[in-house]
Amino acid sequence: MKNLSNRIITISRTPIFFGNGSLSSIDKVVAKLRPDCIFILVDANTKKYCLPLLMETTDSLETAQVIEIVEGESAKSLQHAEKIWYDLSISGAGRSSLLINLGGGVISDLGGFIAAGYHRGISYVNIPTTLMGQADAAIGGKTAVNLGHLKNQVGFFYAAKAVVIFPGFLHTLPLRHKRSGIAEIIKCALISNPALWKQMKKNPVNRLLELSVESTLWQELILAAATFKNRVVVKDYRELKLRKILNFGHTIGHAFEGYSMGSGNPLLHGEAVAAGMICAAYLSHRKTSLSLSDMEEITSYIRDGFNFLPFESFSKPPLMDIMMHDKKMHGSRLLFSLISKPGVPVINVPCDQREIIEAIDYQSSLYT
Repeated sequence: MKNLSNRIITISRTPIFFGNGSLSSIDKVVAKLRPDCIFILVDANTKKYCLPLLMETTDSLETAQVIEIVEGESAKSLQHAEKIWYDLSISGAGRSSLLINLGGGVISDLGGFIAAGYHRGISYVNIPTTLMGQADAAIGGKTAVNLGHLKNQVGFFYAAKAVVIFPGFLHTLPLRHKRSGIAEIIKCALISNPALWKQMKKNPVNRLLELSVESTLWQELILAAATFKNRVVVKDYRELKLRKILNFGHTIGHAFEGYSMGSGNPLLHGEAVAAGMICAAYLSHRKTSLSLSDMEEITSYIRDGFNFLPFESFSKPPLMDIMMHDKKMHGSRLLFSLISKPGVPVINVPCDQREIIEAIDYQSSLYT
């Protein structure tokens, strides 16, 4: 059995500490930064389930001040950012302060945005506590808040001083959140490595959910996703070309997610991306020569793992309206990141509204 207990992935901007002993690295990071004040950003769940272990494991955070935000995507707003900036100000935060983001993708996105904007940039460290955060969201220096139902409309490229991935935090996750995080690992497999996709196919989503997060397979998958994203970020930090491959499934997925924010049960990010990847697989078959057999294999795997999603009830006009505000609009068409076969991504593929609606209809047909 491979020893994955402690690994360091070094990239040009942000070291990533991975494994069961990774929390001990925080004291070293703090000693190097020598901040005058330390703040820890949490929500109710991470405050209850993750903060106590973090405090027990570290010595340098004893005097840290805790800032709690509301749970969920609604926290990613300019209003919440303004409140936290004010809290930092009245608490004495200065240019040399450190913000530690303890939570999932919402906290790492919002916390990084706050750090980038406060005093024109203070240091921050991401400690992702969700599978979504560990496999993707906490890595790469993208920070953002939403504008209403429009995802990630305002943000910065601003790199963390470190990312600390402790797989043990995944024990605290509800089943739905674990399933959501698997979507990003599926995405990674489809755009990066045919061998990883082959491994995923042998392990359906529901089987993965039955395994302990401490299993070698889980740690291999998380490490593979984190390592791959780092390689991409090193080569194209500001998403001028290569980094666009990471948008596979996200253009329509973000529209699903934004649309659902007005419902009583908004989708998790990974759930929306799962449906977005089905649409992207359809468009890849139409536009970039993905074979019919590969498309059906991909869509069946995702549908079987996310078969509870009510996407057939989504109205297309508001979905298209959301997409028309997407950052990847080029004239009257959207530029998509697709694949020509598993492991071979293709960027900047223009798709018109008719093709996008066909993809949404195809996706919806799988759930009826």
